[in-house]
Amino acid sequence: SKFLGEWVKNQRALNGKNTLEQRRVNRLEHVGFIWNGQDEKWDEMFTLLLQFMTKNSHCNVPRSHIEQSKFLGEWVKNQRALNGKNTLEQRRVNRLEHVGFIWNGQDEKWDEMFTLLLQFMTKNSHCNVPRSHIEQSKFLGEW
Repeated sequence: SKFLGEWVKNQRALNGKNTLEQRRVNRLEHVGFIWNGQDEKWDEMFTLLLQFMTKNSHCNVPRSHIEQSKFLGEWVKNQRALNGKNTLEQRRVNRLEHVGFIWNGQDEKWDEMFTLLLQFMTKNSHCNVPRSHIEQSKFLGEW
């Protein structure tokens, strides 16, 4: 109805001005309220990220990765960039962090390699890794 359309438009406007009470924002979001078309697209990409995480047990999506004909790797890169500029909406930051999103993919890779180094050190009583050494299919010696 026309009344409902006006009410929805008003909720979106109030939220855009940050004057909609948080409890109302929460209730609307709980039922999947779409704040704008960009939200719908973002939610679609977020769902693809969740699917990627389910399949791969991590969310460090390679930049060139395509999921269901969508450029998921680019989307992930853009979320990191927006967050780095403090321009990613806090509710999106929260949703990403809630599922364990890694803001700096290089940090995750470094931590993984450091863990492999610790494993090597435990086995060998030193951390002078030969350059050609591979640990769990990773080129630890090159790291």
